[in-house]
Amino acid sequence: MRYRFRLSTTIISAFVLVFGAAIPAGADPHNEGPQGYMEIPFGVGYFYGTFGEDPDIILTVGGTAEEFCAIAAAEDIDPFNAEPGETTARMFVDDDGSIDFKVNDKGQPFHLYHSEVGDAPVWINAVCDGEVEPDLFASGTADLKVRLGIDGDVIDVFNSVNGKATGIDGTEYKVRAWADLIVIDDEPQGDPADFVGFELREIKRR
Repeated sequence: MRYRFRLSTTIISAFVLVFGAAIPAGADPHNEGPQGYMEIPFGVGYFYGTFGEDPDIILTVGGTAEEFCAIAAAEDIDPFNAEPGETTARMFVDDDGSIDFKVNDKGQPFHLYHSEVGDAPVWINAVCDGEVEPDLFASGTADLKVRLGIDGDVIDVFNSVNGKATGIDGTEYKVRAWADLIVIDDEPQGDPADFVGFELREIKRR
């Protein structure tokens, strides 16, 4: 199953701004420097993981599997599109109409799960449908970086997390994950196995 690309609701607010409507609620304008920007709320809900391992490992950022499911049920959306976490983004609007978002945050919660049913989109839907129990084995916090560049129907996407987790058995892990892709007309270009990276390293066993 292919990864669906998710646009934060913040991006919708950005387009409202560009086309002359009100400034998004919670926005904080900054005009210093050669290029002004606005600080706006930005939803966090990311998945990373392995592909084809037995079992696969799924990394959720912004909330637990249960929190993704709760948001999906409340908003009647696919749980893979849910955003249980929140941070702040800098939004830059260029004279040519292109929009850039930048996030550099610390302390974002993340959770590691084993999956017997496949990669993240399949797994989170199976969890939310009650078909499988989420097999949580570690949790931690990470630095989060996000860059989104929107130019017409083309979106340049990069996001990454880098942090440490502690297993329920006391084992400590170093975690690094990222996604780097181009989206055209809402369709990710390429194979998720090629544009999603995930590294998990045990650094201390209890």
